[in-house]
Parts: sequence; structure tokens; C-alpha cells
Amino acid sequence: MNKLMTNRRSFIKGSLALAGTASFPFIGSRAFAAEKEATILGIVPLTGPYAADGERIQRGQKMAIEDFNEQSNGLKLNYISRDSGGDVGTAVRRVGQAHERENLVAIAGPWADDVSAAISEFAQREKIVHAFSGGPLPCHRYNFQWAPPYYAGVQASMTYMAEKYPDAKRWYMLTSDYAFGWTVEELEQKFAKDLGIEIVGSQRHVLGEKEFSPYMGEISAAQPDVVLFNNFGLDTAQSLRTAYSFGLTQQSKILVPWGSGIEDYLRLEPAITQGIVIGSAFYFTIDNPVAKSFADRYIERFDEPPGYPAGSGYAVMQMLLEALTDVDEVNPRNLVEALEGWQMDDSLVGPITMDANTHQAFRPFFVTEGKAPDEVENKFDVARIVATHDGEVPEGALACEGVGDF
Repeated sequence: MNKLMTNRRSFIKGSLALAGTASFPFIGSRAFAAEKEATILGIVPLTGPYAADGERIQRGQKMAIEDFNEQSNGLKLNYISRDSGGDVGTAVRRVGQAHERENLVAIAGPWADDVSAAISEFAQREKIVHAFSGGPLPCHRYNFQWAPPYYAGVQASMTYMAEKYPDAKRWYMLTSDYAFGWTVEELEQKFAKDLGIEIVGSQRHVLGEKEFSPYMGEISAAQPDVVLFNNFGLDTAQSLRTAYSFGLTQQSKILVPWGSGIEDYLRLEPAITQGIVIGSAFYFTIDNPVAKSFADRYIERFDEPPGYPAGSGYAVMQMLLEALTDVDEVNPRNLVEALEGWQMDDSLVGPITMDANTHQAFRPFFVTEGKAPDEVENKFDVARIVATHDGEVPEGALACEGVGDF
């Protein structure tokens, strides 16, 4: 199988003029004499604690498909969608039913790490491609990870904070009590040692916590220099809002090592988010024409900028569709081979490479910081990108000894 090479993925200069217009072509798409067919399932949380994120992921998936379908690419796509409910049992059952009826070639999603791990196991058993954006999953031949490793994101966020505030040595962790939070917390313990930071306390809260006041009292009493919020989505918004009401955002620096990006800021007022540092796998002001086109069209359609959920929905679907144009016959095995070593110079987030040995994408990760109210120029101008990490990690950091055989 001929791998997708960087020179074929180079951005076409003439298409720069399309940035911000109503359509944006997929890079590298081309005509085929005979049309191929493929069925892809988008499994997203449309109900449950991540329902707001799920709606945005689905928007991104559909926009990617619209862009792809505008081109003469020789592929007839059957896109179907199911609600994961943010629940392992529900998600696996619905994916199984969809596969029985539709003979899936690939699954895109879902969102929460524990649900995604269960979907990944299903994909391995049924030999279907699973493309995901989130935390570490057991590596196998059919699983592909678009998000940068948590290792890269946590390292980039903590390093930025430690370098900006070199005297801030006492840090505290507030963690959502499920797979995502546990993984981030474990990495923070490692990087704290590397950076000479003391973790002076930690607490865990349930997913979808409604009342953060008891946690803030204990955190405030510990008087940390930095508070790490290891949660996501609405949990992040509610915990930051409560921290502000307790005066904690004035007492300590706040770091969200892995967040939603712009959505974390827009759920709150600039008075709350000023100076807060949030790491994200996507931020809508990335300086490249693909991101600008996507963001401009998304804002025009939905009157809000795309955050990490929408960006990941678009990019994961784009990756699958682009790879499918390079297979002679549509089936999961050929798609796997097309994705192994897949490269793109001008993806939504910039240069990206899918490592053939681990099926982990290496691409930029973005650290952002909230602007002060008097710096804000419009309703979406609430933060800036302050650091970018290339997503690379040391050998062995992914705990993947190989993806195995088909």
C-alpha cells in the first residue's frame, strides 16, 4: 500500500483565497473512475454530562463531510450517527447495532476516555477502524489517536506555568474521578518532580459535580501557589466559577492542563478567566489557512467559535475521509494501512504525522491564557495562544509496545 506522503499533502497555494469562504476543499482529493462506498459511524455524547461537547463534535464531523462531498473524490459516504449517552454500556450496544445493520468501515468518536476504551475494544474484536481524540487507549492495529498524547499536553502546560512563575512551587490538584482525570493527575505527579514542584494537596470529585464549594474551602486553606483543575467541559466551568467566588483565582494561579479551549473561556466572564492558563488540542485562532477557513465558517453558521470538540470532530473525520480516497478497495484493513504513516502538512492544526508503530498522531498542542477585560476587543477575543508544543514525546512514554497484527 502506497503511504500518503507529505509532498502530496502540501497545501495548494491557489486555495488560500478560499479561506473564510463558504467552502474549503479537502487537500489531496482526486477523481476516480469508479465510485467506492464507505459507511462511517459518528458516536458522540448527545445526552449525559458531555452532551454540549457531543453536539459540537457532530457539527465538526458534518462540516468535514460537507467539505469532502463538494469535491470529485470517487467516494460515496454513508454517514450515520449514534448517541453514546456518555455511558459505556449504552455506547457499545448502539455501536454494535449500527455495525450489524450498516457494516461499518470506521468509527469516529466518542469522547470520554472510559467510553472510548470500550469502543476501542469493540473495534478490535470486530476489526473496524476506530479513530478517537482524547486520552490513551490500549494500542492495537485498528485504533488511531488524533489528539496529541496527554504526556505532551500536560508537560507543555505545566512547563509554561513553571517558567512564567518560577517562585510558584506549591501546587494543588483538583481532579475529576474517572480515567481522564487519573491519567492527567499521574502525569502531573511526574512533571512536578521534574520541575521542582511540591504537590501540597489533592481532591477528587465525581463527573458532573454540582457543588464545588466544599473543595474550594480546603484548597484555599492550603494556600497553594498554583491550582491544577484536572476536569473538563461543564465541570471545569463550574469549578472555575466557584473558585472565583471564593477569591481563589486572586489568591492562586490557575492551570487547566487539558481543556476545551475557547469554550472554557466563553462559559465564563473575562473577569473570571483573566490570567487562567488552559491547554488544548485545538484553538480557533491557530495561524494557518485551514483553521481560519473552518473557524470563519463555523462562526458564521453557529455564532460561536469552534473549540476542541468541534475541531476534533472535523479533523478526525477529515483524516478518515482523506485516507479512504487512497484505498483501491474500501475495507477496514486497507484503511488501516492507508492511515499508518499518514502525513499532512496543512491539517487543521498544522503539520501532523500518524506514527505507524503506535497509531498516535504527533501534531501541535496549544497553551492559552485568558485576557484581562480591558484587553478584550470582541466577544470571542478572550484569550491568546502563549505556547505551542510539537506533540512529540520520549520513546516509551506511550506504553505501546506495538499495534500487533490484523
